[in-house]
Amino acid sequence: MPMEMKVNMFEVFKSIKMQLDSANIYYDTKSYRDDAFSFLVHVPGEYWEIDVREDGSVDVEVFKSEGVRDEPWAAIEQLVEDHRD
Repeated sequence: MPMEMKVNMFEVFKSIKMQLDSANIYYDTKSYRDDAFSFLVHVPGEYWEIDVREDGSVDVEVFKSEGVRDEPWAAIEQLVEDHRD
């Protein structure tokens, strides 16, 4: 029977933190899920959500900028209209 290797969530979190810190990448940490702690990373033109789950696995979502809008007020109005309750 093969031994199951358990990955420590905290060790994975520390490893990612050390990598971000060593590269001087700005991030916030957050806990908004019951099963994960997250790094919210902001780099020019991108926003990353890195979730470290309790089993040690990692989920990553990357959001990229579409660039500067030609008509910023129209873009803001569209944002508000699209997400109004």
